[in-house]
Amino acid sequence: MRYAAFNVIELETGQVQEQGDEQAEAAARVVQEAQPDVLVVNELTNNLQEGEHTDTTNIDAFVENYLSVPQRDDLDGIDYEHTYQPTSNTGVLPDEDYDFNKDGEAGARPGDAFGFGEFPGHYAFAVASKYPIVESEIRTFQTFKWADMPDNLIPVKGEEGVVTDPEGDGTALYLTEEELDVYRLSSKTHVDVPFRVKGGTVHGLFAHPTPPGFDGANNFNGKWNHDEVRFFADYVAGEEYIYDDSGEHGGLDDDASYVLMGDMNAGPGRGRDARPLQPAQKFFVDNDDFNTDRLPTSPGGFQYGLPTGTRSGGDVEGVVELIDYVLPSPDLSLRDSSVVWPSEATTEDGLLEDVDEASDHRLVWADIATNPGKKGK
Repeated sequence: MRYAAFNVIELETGQVQEQGDEQAEAAARVVQEAQPDVLVVNELTNNLQEGEHTDTTNIDAFVENYLSVPQRDDLDGIDYEHTYQPTSNTGVLPDEDYDFNKDGEAGARPGDAFGFGEFPGHYAFAVASKYPIVESEIRTFQTFKWADMPDNLIPVKGEEGVVTDPEGDGTALYLTEEELDVYRLSSKTHVDVPFRVKGGTVHGLFAHPTPPGFDGANNFNGKWNHDEVRFFADYVAGEEYIYDDSGEHGGLDDDASYVLMGDMNAGPGRGRDARPLQPAQKFFVDNDDFNTDRLPTSPGGFQYGLPTGTRSGGDVEGVVELIDYVLPSPDLSLRDSSVVWPSEATTEDGLLEDVDEASDHRLVWADIATNPGKKGK
């Protein structure tokens, strides 16, 4: 099976609900080059939350209008029979008004929502699969409170080292004791989606942690990103403090197989993860619960000095980063992997132009085999 993660930067409802959008066409072309069996699309608006075109979900519209339609004569369309579009914390305000971003105005989007968003469902994500999704066994963690994670890194007003606005510009973010009672860990959502595949069941673990930065002296977003990344490391380790949106406690079973997929906004050693906390190094690379022995590479990444790079430019001009992942559990067999990013010397039918048109992120894929008789059987 081929698993793929693709952050198609800010792909919105109006783009996918009708044919003819250039960015959506380019993104579909990139996906069709890889032909994944399971695909997660980050930054795809959740139109059910947004309240637009609510007869068809955006992931179904993207499949019907773009992914199933060959984007070049020598490419095949992909008919994903199974899709899942979870609700997102982006743009969702609490029942009461809070000034989370400390700008003096409570209850205003995007900064006072549980996750940064101009409207509910902004910057959400969705999953498409050729293999059946076990819907009755999906676990979501949208409402899990950050304060309920033991040894969390939350900057709390009044604690030692937490400042409240040294520059007078509202950028020293923190939570008050009152806000601790409602603030959610996941900036979008964390989801465990089980797939029925050849050889057993594989749990797809999906999230899109907040970007570090944009947060001033307390490193609020850096610490938030750290703990969002940590969550799935704790989940696969079976930590009991975790609870899902139905109230069930505990992490993943010891004998479960899993693949973590998506834009984690953290990468080992450079770019965003050159910051002191380095969650990707701690929770992925140095963690035996994820197979990171052979990370995907690309010609484009080689050209820019980071063979495993998955993003070019973005928040840090000129920096190539590894922040998008497809990471299997150690019992699964990693057969092959790559990043869809041609070098500038390529003449391959305009693929590089489509890669650049689709996003500043690159699609990452991995071929992973489930081993009969082992975990996930």
